[in-house]
Amino acid sequence: MKIVLGLAAVLVILLGMVAAVGNLDGSIVFGEPSAEEPSVVDPTVVTGTEMGYLEFVVNVLQAISSDISTLGRLFSQPALDDDMWRASAIVLLDRIEAGHGAIVTIDPPARLQPFHEMAVVALDHSARFATIIRAGLSEGRTELTEEAAADLMAAAEAFGQAEELLNGFLATHQLPE
Repeated sequence: MKIVLGLAAVLVILLGMVAAVGNLDGSIVFGEPSAEEPSVVDPTVVTGTEMGYLEFVVNVLQAISSDISTLGRLFSQPALDDDMWRASAIVLLDRIEAGHGAIVTIDPPARLQPFHEMAVVALDHSARFATIIRAGLSEGRTELTEEAAADLMAAAEAFGQAEELLNGFLATHQLPE
């Protein structure tokens, strides 16, 4: 039951982040500005690079959130003898562990560096949580250990801090029209 509550906390925080960025319109302009048009950059407007970065990272965070939620539902009714249950759990654990690698190597836009660093911390804790759960699963255990719970709670806290950083950025920078 503790695993389900911890996973629910992470899900709530991630849903808040997705809602904060959910209004991104996805418009990105490619190419160089023409020689006739002066290139004026308004520092209060979110750039196309920042929009693309945010869309990608938020999609990764949303996917991890969904996987953590599904893992929680799966572990609420463990069925170690069911090959399909085990395969589902392993796939979810694989994807949660891979989330960190999906964004850790990205070079974020400078103004989003603090958000990026906190998102990496959150995904790092999520990956460690999944690794611990995988080890327990390989030994036939489905209960949440103190170590796994600590990483899950640290992930939830980091996701919350990342959400605050993202909301702060979006509050001070307007989306392009």
